[in-house]
Amino acid sequence: MRAWRLTAPGKIELVDLDSQPVGAGCVKIKLRYSAISASDLMAYDGKVSFDAPLIPGRQGIGMVTEVGEGVKSVVRGDIVAIRPFSACDGCLMCKKGDFELCENKLVRGVNEDGFLCDFAVVSASDVYKLPERIDKKNALLLEHVDIAISIINKLKLERGEHIVIAGASYLGIIIAQLAMSYQAVPIIVDVDDEKLAEAAKYVYYAFNYSQVDIRKKVLTLTGGRMSQMAVHLHSSALPINQTLALVGKSGRVAIAGWENSVNLSGMDGEQILDKQLTVVGINGSNNNFPAAINMMVNHTVKMDFENLPEVNFADLGELFKSQKRIENRFIYTRVVME
Repeated sequence: MRAWRLTAPGKIELVDLDSQPVGAGCVKIKLRYSAISASDLMAYDGKVSFDAPLIPGRQGIGMVTEVGEGVKSVVRGDIVAIRPFSACDGCLMCKKGDFELCENKLVRGVNEDGFLCDFAVVSASDVYKLPERIDKKNALLLEHVDIAISIINKLKLERGEHIVIAGASYLGIIIAQLAMSYQAVPIIVDVDDEKLAEAAKYVYYAFNYSQVDIRKKVLTLTGGRMSQMAVHLHSSALPINQTLALVGKSGRVAIAGWENSVNLSGMDGEQILDKQLTVVGINGSNNNFPAAINMMVNHTVKMDFENLPEVNFADLGELFKSQKRIENRFIYTRVVME
C-alpha cells in the first residue's frame, strides 16, 4: 500500500505500508479519487495540530475489492463513496442516533488516517454505493451537499424566505441551490468577481459587497425587513459582523466550517442579543450522505464541478509545498489515483 503521510508541519512523504487486513464488517477500497481540502493544508501549514504520522485526505471514492465477513450492503466491484467520519456507536450521542455529534468522532485526515493512499480498509457502515447516474469525480462533493442539507435543516428554511450566503464557494452555491428547491430566495455575497460570476449561473442575486452597499441591497430585496437568515462560511471574506448586520429581528444564522477555520474574532454579541438571533454551528459532515446522493441523482444540485483543478497521486508532494494554492474552498484540488 502506498500513501502520503504528514510526518510534521511542512513535511509530507510518500511511503510504502503493509497491506491492511479486512476484518468482519469491513471492506477494502481501491481508491480512484480523493481531494486536498482545507483541513489538509491547515495541518501541513501547522495551523492545526495532528498526531503524526497522518495520511491526509477527507474525501474518498473507489471500488470495493474485498468484503469482510457479515457485509451485505456492498459487493466486490461496487463503486462507492466513503463517509469522511466514523462514529463510536457507544457514547450518549450515538445511542440517541445523533452520530454526527459523536463524542469520540474520528474524522478522516484530521484525527484518523485519510484517503491519500491507493487502498483503504473501512467499516462497511461508512460506504455508500454510487448509482451509475452520478459522475464519480463529482461525487467528491457529496460532503458539501451533506453539510448544505444540515444547514438548511438547522435553519428551518421555509418557502419564500430570504437567505444570505456569505461566500461564493462551491459550498455556498450548493446551499443556494438547495434553498431554491425549497422555493426560498438565496442572496450570495462575496468579494471575488470570478466566483460571483460562477454563482450567477445558478442564482438570481450574487453581489460583490466591495462594490455595492450590500445592506441597502438586502434591505431592498427583502422589502425593508432584512433577511430572515444567513449562512457564514469559513471561506467568507465578509467579516462576521457584516453577515449579522444583514439579518433582521429574530433571524437565524448558521456558521459553517472546521475548528480554527472560521474567524470569529470581534463577533458582535450585541447584535445577537439586540436582534434576538438564533445562531447554530455546523462542523463538517453531518450523516446526510444518502440524502446527498439522492439530490445529485435527481439534479437538485446541478452544479458542474468539472473545473476543479486536478493533480496525479504521484505529484501530491509538490502540490503541498507549492504556494500557488486555490484558497477559500472546502476542496482545493481533485486527486486522481489512476
